Amino acid sequence: MKVYTVHIHPGDAEPMENAILIREGFNFWAFLLSGLWALYHRLWLGFFGLVAVSFLCSFAVMAFDGGPEMDFALALVTGIGFGLIANDLKRRKLAAQGWKLCDIVAGHSESDAEHRCFNRLRAPQSAKAVVSTPSIGSPSYP
Repeated sequence: MKVYTVHIHPGDAEPMENAILIREGFNFWAFLLSGLWALYHRLWLGFFGLVAVSFLCSFAVMAFDGGPEMDFALALVTGIGFGLIANDLKRRKLAAQGWKLCDIVAGHSESDAEHRCFNRLRAPQSAKAVVSTPSIGSPSYP
């Protein structure tokens, strides 16, 4: 099962209509197409960070007289690192825009997780948990 964080914009009249689900964990497309992925998601600081890291890696290859193996290894490590933090960058961008984290939900797919979250948040308020009274240990009903 995959784990997703659910983000809503508090200013919306119906916040669940525009909810955004972001998957936890490694992002394969951010690993494979790091710069293009950052530009597509409008993560400007992430893109400029990638450019800076790429220049530093190129400088390190030239400074240590590394060959294509060192260049490939540094590019691979950079891609893996960006793949690991890519979804967190998306969450930070949403938080900066005023979106709130409202739930963490698991599902086999994004639509399954969205369905579970919607059902959980739309549960009737009248179905309260049964609480036992401390004096006699019997359940109290509201």
